[in-house]
Amino acid sequence: MSNQQQFKTWDQYAEEAKAEPFQLPVSADETIIIQAPTGASLIQWARAYRHNDMEAMLITLCGEQWPSVEPLLAKAGMKAFENLVTDMMIFFDLAEEITLVGQGGGKITEKDPRKVRALLKAGYRVQGEADSRT
Repeated sequence: MSNQQQFKTWDQYAEEAKAEPFQLPVSADETIIIQAPTGASLIQWARAYRHNDMEAMLITLCGEQWPSVEPLLAKAGMKAFENLVTDMMIFFDLAEEITLVGQGGGKITEKDPRKVRALLKAGYRVQGEADSRT
């Protein structure tokens, strides 16, 4: 019996990494197609994420489509920018999964930061954090 490990080829990794593009309908006849981040752009995105630089996060996620997306931001309120970044993070599976615990001990796992904020306001706490005494 052989214990020799079988390694994947680069082509296998690349094939497994294929993902659907994010589609941003702008009008009835225009949709901006944003390809999934590459490995190199993911490194840049992670750096922007760590620094909470939402502009750099969106520029990195949009890639070649940034020149088409940027003018749209000037026409909308700030929540449009925040929601677009969040939706793209969820779509490309970049949002962190957070487990929250309710006052009765029930648990909910959620990736959408908007839902996490709402649950925190409703009295949930992040799993592993101590109960507040205030």
